[in-house]
Amino acid sequence: MIADRNTSANTGVKPPYDHPLGLCPVTAGRGATMPLKDIFDQPETMWLQFRRLLDRQQPFCRIAGHTSEEVREVLVALEGIYRAHLPQLSLHQWTGAIHTRLTHPLLDPGSSGRVVMDYLMKLVTTALEWTAARGEADVSAQTLEAVAELLTLRRDAIRLIDGEPGDAGQTQA
Repeated sequence: MIADRNTSANTGVKPPYDHPLGLCPVTAGRGATMPLKDIFDQPETMWLQFRRLLDRQQPFCRIAGHTSEEVREVLVALEGIYRAHLPQLSLHQWTGAIHTRLTHPLLDPGSSGRVVMDYLMKLVTTALEWTAARGEADVSAQTLEAVAELLTLRRDAIRLIDGEPGDAGQTQA
């Protein structure tokens, strides 16, 4: 993200464009924790040099989550990326359903009404994998529903993959 903050009014130095710029990394995090900020706060020379490039007034930005319209934009972009593998892919038609499922109280405990990118990507990539494995041309409502259920209702299920013969594949709650 570029912020219009980083100017040197005292020296009169102007950048070669009509407005000032400053670097503002956007990071994911919970609450007041920003992992990227913790890295830049380290005393190593490399991080100190990079930190000098950050915006002076607002060096760190945080995205609270994505609105329904932003989810739609992400889905349209993902359609372009995966079109070579699934030529009939039309993810954006499911924007409302995806936004609703990903703002479920288990995935949005603060009731922000915003979607976390991690959950969006888990839902979409899993749905795409299942669709491709079935040889289907587009993601179906049933596939999205099954993946959304996996993310919400069965997210804490533990699958035993190694153990006594005959135990493999069993799911424990």
